[in-house]
Amino acid sequence: MLEMTEREKFLFDLQGFLVVRDFLTDEEVKALNEAFDANVDEEAEGFYAEGSGYGGGMDATHRAATTTGMLTWDPPWCQPYRDLIAHPKLVPYLNTLFGQGWRMDEQPFIITARKGSCGHGLHGASSWYFDEGMFYHHQNGRIRTGMAVFQFQLVDINPGDGGVAVIPGSHKANFKCPEDILLHSTDQEAVRNVATKAGDLVIFLEATLHGALPWTADHNRRSLLYRYVSRYLNFHHGMNQTSQPDWVSELTEVQRAALEPPYAYNRPVIEDDGASLSDGAQDVVPYRPRHKDGS
Repeated sequence: MLEMTEREKFLFDLQGFLVVRDFLTDEEVKALNEAFDANVDEEAEGFYAEGSGYGGGMDATHRAATTTGMLTWDPPWCQPYRDLIAHPKLVPYLNTLFGQGWRMDEQPFIITARKGSCGHGLHGASSWYFDEGMFYHHQNGRIRTGMAVFQFQLVDINPGDGGVAVIPGSHKANFKCPEDILLHSTDQEAVRNVATKAGDLVIFLEATLHGALPWTADHNRRSLLYRYVSRYLNFHHGMNQTSQPDWVSELTEVQRAALEPPYAYNRPVIEDDGASLSDGAQDVVPYRPRHKDGS
């Protein structure tokens, strides 16, 4: 059975993010890219809007682009994206961060950028104030966190290319980050541009200060983001707040469980094997008296 290793737990607790190398196979990366190419024209006029939206070290000539709606593309193009909703290799990480009963918070989206695309100012909650949707907590060997991002890289990001960037350890920071650091204008050594290969997965907390640096590579960036929350939380407005979308009937039972609306008790939860479900009541209320028959 797959599980999050002690090394990964240490690095995640220390840094507020984790890189999982070779998470996707070459075949999975190819299928995701082919589906994108069949449905999106990056060369279309106006696809990359002019202007930056930020100043400082995040400035550039035009903006990165965001594409969503992949889960409802026509078959077969939707399938590789649906397969990631509760990917068997993903489940142990989700169960470790949220406990059983987590849910996908919103539709996934793809960030693309061409050379000269601006960055995205660093943002997050850290620990200088408590946010009910963005937090990090460890107690008795268990991690619990607010919203977390799972970013699958569909192309290589080499050192200095730009793209995803984090301030390691900032999920535990006790002071507000100065704006010039958030804009990558000063103290740039505090910010890590996370180099990855196609197929790698970057997991980071919304509480960790994160964003993206301007894209400088000759090839286009292509990062696929899925965002998850605990069983009771709805971080973003607009998806699965009270019911599931109609097309969930086309999904597996396990995938449907990941799209349940937010509620805590007696929801179907996904086991670490990524293939079976159980009643999640025990994970919600771990200490309570039992009847003599064990019920």
